[in-house]
Amino acid sequence: MDAKPTPRAPDTPGTSARTRATNEGAPARCTRRQLLALFAATLTLPVPSPARAAPSQRLLAIGPGALRLLAYLEVADRLVGVEDFERRALTTSSYRYALPTGIDALPSIGPGGPGRMPDLEQVLRLRPDLVAAAALDDQQLQALRARAGVELLVLDYGDTGILRIDELIGSLQALGAAVGRGQRAAQLVVALTDELDALHRRVGATPPVAAYLGGVSMQGSHGLTSTQAGHQPLRWAGAQNLADRAGPAGHLFLDREQLLLWDPPVLFIDGGGLAGILTEYARDPGFYHRLRAVRTGQVWLTLPFNAYNTNVENALVNAWMMAKVLHPEALADIDIGARAGAIMRTFLGADIMPALAEHGHGLGRLDLERGRWTPVS
Repeated sequence: MDAKPTPRAPDTPGTSARTRATNEGAPARCTRRQLLALFAATLTLPVPSPARAAPSQRLLAIGPGALRLLAYLEVADRLVGVEDFERRALTTSSYRYALPTGIDALPSIGPGGPGRMPDLEQVLRLRPDLVAAAALDDQQLQALRARAGVELLVLDYGDTGILRIDELIGSLQALGAAVGRGQRAAQLVVALTDELDALHRRVGATPPVAAYLGGVSMQGSHGLTSTQAGHQPLRWAGAQNLADRAGPAGHLFLDREQLLLWDPPVLFIDGGGLAGILTEYARDPGFYHRLRAVRTGQVWLTLPFNAYNTNVENALVNAWMMAKVLHPEALADIDIGARAGAIMRTFLGADIMPALAEHGHGLGRLDLERGRWTPVS
């Protein structure tokens, strides 16, 4: 059978037969302009993204602060078990006022509490596809991985009770990616940084005002001499934290005589220690009245800072309230109640300030004699 001739492509405009004959059978060549155009075209091609695992749907939260971040990301309804510590009566942990109904009916994974491991056999039975863990040491984390064989995400927002914003942001982003709530995590990060930037614009250039914060909780509630050096809300509020003179950042118990020597002009009381401070005052009012802040009515109640790790939303609300007290002219147009409600809605999806007030927590000028406060406006 005769071979058929291979059809030849028609000449393109501007290409001579001589040019075509010379190039046929030779490697194709591009001009420099054509190469640049080809390279530019490749930049617009879609880049294949690596396959992502499906968002985790069966969650457990272990350790101080883990459930709080799940609540911020609005995925607490995916829990398959809960620590007994999270079943306690509503008190100082703001996120627990916004948890979905039915949390208390979930199976127990152990008592919970700082430094306590869960029931590993129960963890296995519940078949979580992600365990979010906070404030556990390396040995405990290794035990969870080796003995329970679970997918583990370690969360961190600083040493327990010492809020560190960079670590908090990193944990929110990592958890958001794991549970398919990256956009929500990004929203929270923007809200957090916006609040801090707004505060800084108000008070960053004003001279700091001396103040003392008493009643700070740390693994339980404490009295007036329980305080914290490096307390972030005081710093954000443009305060000179007198406790910074006592040592590096962290919780400490101050000697009563030292507090009298400092004689702070403004005294903030952390809501977590309010009950104990009122008891102290009733037992020894003379000590309190030796403090200038008490005599001049400069005693102010703040929301609980620590409660199974740091209440981040409370920290922001407290900073605005403290700034209003310390720098009233710089915040003359700020309604603290409205600001507090907005922050609660951002982090918890609802304004829980009325619910906190029903349980004895609020913001305002504190009357130690009567045990009541007048809300700050």
